[in-house]
Amino acid sequence: MSKLWFVSDGTPYHGEDPNYYNPGEYTWAVDIESHWSEIKGEVKKFIDAKEKAFTSNAKNYGKLADTAWTSLTFSFWGVKVSGSLEKDCPTLTTYLAKIPGLVSVSFSQLATNAVIDEHRGNTNAIFRCHLGIEVPESLPNCGFRVNGEERDWQEGKWLFFNDAQKHSAWNKTGKRRILLIIDVVRPEFLPKQKVICAQQIATRFFYKRPYLKNLPSPIRNLAFSLVTMLMRLYIPMFNLSKKQE
Repeated sequence: MSKLWFVSDGTPYHGEDPNYYNPGEYTWAVDIESHWSEIKGEVKKFIDAKEKAFTSNAKNYGKLADTAWTSLTFSFWGVKVSGSLEKDCPTLTTYLAKIPGLVSVSFSQLATNAVIDEHRGNTNAIFRCHLGIEVPESLPNCGFRVNGEERDWQEGKWLFFNDAQKHSAWNKTGKRRILLIIDVVRPEFLPKQKVICAQQIATRFFYKRPYLKNLPSPIRNLAFSLVTMLMRLYIPMFNLSKKQE
């Protein structure tokens, strides 16, 4: 069994997990690919209608222009951000509801001639899963690299990868690239799903507050543990409040 790794541990990732995983091993992934013709119409209509609602990721990646990489997020590490996907994409939502360990859902847009430099995610606890919605071209003009291994996206097909490995993406074409991105807790880590989500939200909380990161190590570790415990309580309460809106 793989050892669980978090960037908040303060140690480099040296795990033996593969760069990519096989979507064909998961019934829910096969089902979505098989029913892509039912899903794509409502999804593309939704994306076109919500194009102005996409928000920039540039603040987390300093070399990016504001419009180079944008996202529309519906859930993030177990926190429900928006219910609009359920309303406007009921077919997709039905299939997503069948996924054990689903903790994050978003659409990702990479603009024309945009490059996302190499970076690393926060944990190896998940499969990060890309489903091609609009893919203008294949390699070498539009593609993805994990730990030096390149793949391209295909419309209606999944690409699963290890977010803990260094990865980058590019779209050197004249058309946008759109993906559905979901995070799914790996089967061996499902018993720890609530802790994993709470720890990721706590990490985000700390990164936004440099004064916390700069505390002496024992105090910082204690503060991080306390924030993680609070987030375990906060996430279900927040989601309950969203349902009542």
